[in-house]
Amino acid sequence: MSDIDTKWLRAAVVLADELNFCRAAQKLHIGQSTLTKQIMALEHFLGHALFIRDSRRVSLTPAGEKFVPEARIALIHTERAVQFARKANRDHEITLHIGKSPYTDPYLLSNLLSFRLPLFPNLKIKLCSKLAADLSHDLLNGTLDMVFLTGMPATSRISSAPVSNQSFFVAMLEDDDLALRPAVIHDQLAEVSCILFERHVHPTLYDALYKAAKPATKPGTSIHHVMTAEDASQFVLRGLGVAVLTQAGAWRIARNGITIRPLDIDGLRLETRLACRSDSQVHVVSEFLRGFVRRLKERTNPKQLRLGLVH
Repeated sequence: MSDIDTKWLRAAVVLADELNFCRAAQKLHIGQSTLTKQIMALEHFLGHALFIRDSRRVSLTPAGEKFVPEARIALIHTERAVQFARKANRDHEITLHIGKSPYTDPYLLSNLLSFRLPLFPNLKIKLCSKLAADLSHDLLNGTLDMVFLTGMPATSRISSAPVSNQSFFVAMLEDDDLALRPAVIHDQLAEVSCILFERHVHPTLYDALYKAAKPATKPGTSIHHVMTAEDASQFVLRGLGVAVLTQAGAWRIARNGITIRPLDIDGLRLETRLACRSDSQVHVVSEFLRGFVRRLKERTNPKQLRLGLVH
């Protein structure tokens, strides 16, 4: 055979990412034996082994370390060629439809909108904001290419990488007893009336918050539900309770007599992941996700929104 098969290139790239034949085969939606045959055929074609296999692990040979980055670029160029040929327009703009929830960190969004892929100079980002359950649904049905998911359980149909991990915050009047403390801890929310986001906004987060913090469970306390941080601020200003909010929401309303404190309860965090469909065949999606996550990791001292105590 004189020509290399792109299936072999894709198999090598995915196996290099996973370093596990079972996971790589699942990601490629082929059998493990098929993957093994493709790798063997590629190595036979090249005349060099690309991977070292033993009973415990898979690793790249020196030849594999040189080959895989170039194979990745070759696949990207192949995808670009297909896209440009189909559109028959040299200046066609590739648009990624990305969804976010109201809890998405503004720092992530600013980095997303400034991120560029050199191999896709005309790549455009189109953002939309929806509730968490709707984001998952739209990702799985193909309406969205990628989404920021906050506090969502894992599923085999979605591939994702963590991009943010935050605490909840509590907004209160400046003369509230809780304002004397550096943080709200343990069962302190059980002793006061609380303002929470509606459960249908994010059922998973709501249930986790209620289980960990047990808000407004002492006699004489009550819970008020809202849709936005701005709605919550009106309840706080009227003395109806303290509001449990995300970092972004707390920052928006921390003024005009309202102060905020972190909610410091073990295990109660807001993890945000950038996700795409596991079976996505659009390589610009996987390259964007990989490159964006790499960019965040490389920024060792990001100028992220730092939320101190507001008096």
